Amino acid sequence: MVSALRKNKLNYVFDTFFDINRDGSIEKSDFEMAVEQIAKIRGYAAGDAKYKDTSERFLEIWEKLRVSADTNRDNAVSREEWQALWTIAPLDDEWKKLYMNFMFRLQDTSGDGTIDIEEFTSVCTSFGVSADEIKKSFEKISAGGDIDITRYAVLWKDFFTADDAAAPGNSIFGKSSF
Repeated sequence: MVSALRKNKLNYVFDTFFDINRDGSIEKSDFEMAVEQIAKIRGYAAGDAKYKDTSERFLEIWEKLRVSADTNRDNAVSREEWQALWTIAPLDDEWKKLYMNFMFRLQDTSGDGTIDIEEFTSVCTSFGVSADEIKKSFEKISAGGDIDITRYAVLWKDFFTADDAAAPGNSIFGKSSF
């Protein structure tokens, strides 16, 4: 049984970062819309190398998610399928590792191996998270500095497995409390 806290966190990620068109399921079109949002914020034009790279990475995530979670094979991932993916498959499942690394790379826009407040803010605001929430969240997850992949992996695990409302990793997606 998944705790109410974990269910709330999973629903938040589903609603904020995946179901972009708010139709209640995750589909390829949601990923295409997300690419457009990221490209607009970062100033990528269609056809640019960075636009193409972002699009390819997003669509790879979609395809792996579809294969891993779309149990009824309707080319959409329902909220129930999403939650089942995070409760049945282990955290080191291929798709989950790919998604974690993808999110780290997406936020590390400078490519220096760390995420700073500006990079974190850029991604979170492109998905509609408020600046106040982002600032509070970064304070919780950053431990006073930038976030490297090792710290990010610990925070990631916290977010998806912790039933402790005070776990720092709960803020990894820009929301400071659940």
